[in-house]
Amino acid sequence: MNNKREVKLLYLFLALFSFSVGLFSKYRDLWLVDNNLTTSTIANITSIASIVTILVFLFFTIKVSYEKLKTGVLITLILKMLTGTILICLNKSGELFFIKFTMFFDIAFKELILSSVYPLMLSLNKSDEAYTKKGAVESISEKLGFLLVSLLIGRYIGSFIVDYNKCLLLSVIFVFASFIVLLTITDNKKKKKASKNNFDFKAIFHYFNTHKILYLFFTIDCLSSVVWSSILGLPLLTLTQNLSMPTQSASFLILGLGIFSNLLAIQIVKKWHFQNDQINLIFKYGLRLILYLLVYLTGSKILLLVTIIYLLIFDQPFGYLFGSYFINKVPKEYSFFMTVCKYSTTLLGDAIGIFICGLIFNLDIKYLTLPSLIVGIIHYILTAILFYKRDRVTF
Repeated sequence: MNNKREVKLLYLFLALFSFSVGLFSKYRDLWLVDNNLTTSTIANITSIASIVTILVFLFFTIKVSYEKLKTGVLITLILKMLTGTILICLNKSGELFFIKFTMFFDIAFKELILSSVYPLMLSLNKSDEAYTKKGAVESISEKLGFLLVSLLIGRYIGSFIVDYNKCLLLSVIFVFASFIVLLTITDNKKKKKASKNNFDFKAIFHYFNTHKILYLFFTIDCLSSVVWSSILGLPLLTLTQNLSMPTQSASFLILGLGIFSNLLAIQIVKKWHFQNDQINLIFKYGLRLILYLLVYLTGSKILLLVTIIYLLIFDQPFGYLFGSYFINKVPKEYSFFMTVCKYSTTLLGDAIGIFICGLIFNLDIKYLTLPSLIVGIIHYILTAILFYKRDRVTF
């Protein structure tokens, strides 16, 4: 896949699949609550699904040769459509075991597909702009799907009311559309022989041991996800239950700030970032710590809302400093493995953070930011060290 047609089709596939994710993923927790699952159970399902995704993704990318990655994604898309269809049929059935079991795999398949996109893109373009564009396409498309269902939820289309189950049905339809697009992308036959083996583990082990800063990078990436997910692992439930916001208002808050975050990220990567990355770090992570501390000291719902707003605004900006920099700096033969490891550490952090979110969800407001404050301080210090060492290492 090395021409403009393949690039456009891959972005179209990502856009359609991300749109399908936006149609249901934000309302998934409310769908599960409607099916009589508790908040802690929902958090556990999501956390375990992330862990299993890591194991499957590692096996998938290690055992499946690079040119067969597309085939693996196609198979996973079929399984995703199957689990979605089963969940539609199980809605309000009272079969809690089968609902939990199927939802567990549905979440894992979604994460596995999204985790496989950037590895597919690596042969097309390695740059900060491409990394940011991929993230922007994924995020904006997801938010457009979220916008559509936020406008439709509770409304009638003909004689049918749009509820959470109809959102799931729409999601399955767009997964099918993304499947059709991916089918049309042709494999690059010329590179098949050269890419027969994905990884030379002896060489990778040697490279990582001579560039130990990469271990620090993966640790920081994991901690970053822990900090984020321990507060926003269950975003709609947090806003509707802990902050008593109406569902539609919470939806539009997440949506509007998410779109603004994407637009801000595009401008920052082009011209608005500081030359000193330690200053960029303050805006990305430093100011959050102050907000976490204020919420803990005051127990104020207003300050918690302000914290969530700040997190949503600065979700996308400055991401290039952490992800694309290291992936693009390492030699090409290691960039695929770097991507696999980064997605794995991110998912691991999400799993830990969402599990913590489930544990503290029903506690007093002041405790909702305490785990993020503690882990966030450690994360900030390590990230400052990473930035200091980064410019002194030759890749």
